[in-house]
Amino acid sequence: MFHPLLPSFAELKDADLELKINELMKKYGIALRTGNSGLCGQIVLALESYKEEYRRRQVEKLTVSIKKQDKDLGDLININ
Repeated sequence: MFHPLLPSFAELKDADLELKINELMKKYGIALRTGNSGLCGQIVLALESYKEEYRRRQVEKLTVSIKKQDKDLGDLININ
C-alpha cells in the first residue's frame, strides 16, 4: 500500500531506504509504548511502503545478476 505523504522513492538511494526503514522501526517502537494506535497505523503504512520499495529494488538487482550469469555461462558450453 502506498502512503500518499511519502516522497518519491526514485530520489532515494538504497542506503537511504535502509536508514529510513530503521528510523521508522524505532519510531514505531516508541509509538507502541505510548499507546498511540493512530500514529502506529500511519507509521506502519509508511514503513511497508519503504520496505516494499526496498524489496522491489533487491529483486530487480537479483534478476539482473541472474541474467548476467546465465549469459556468461552460455559462452562456456561448447556443443561442437
